Amino acid sequence: MSLAYSPTFAVNIIAGYLLTVLGAVLALAAAVWWIRAGEWAREKPRPPAFRALTTLAFALFVLGLFWQLAGYLRLDYAGAW
Repeated sequence: MSLAYSPTFAVNIIAGYLLTVLGAVLALAAAVWWIRAGEWAREKPRPPAFRALTTLAFALFVLGLFWQLAGYLRLDYAGAW
């Protein structure tokens, strides 16, 4: 069976990839919100919803990267490094 159809590959790598993509999409949504913000973009502190969105985007992106790395190490693809 091909590795692309393996459930181990799906859990270890594709799930991390999807988390990374979700984090990137949320970061783009935060960037659009920032551009359209107007006056509060220069104020301190930022609105709590904006801070939560950017924190969630960053956390999901980084978690997805580490999940993929751990998945590749678990599948022993990176063992030859």
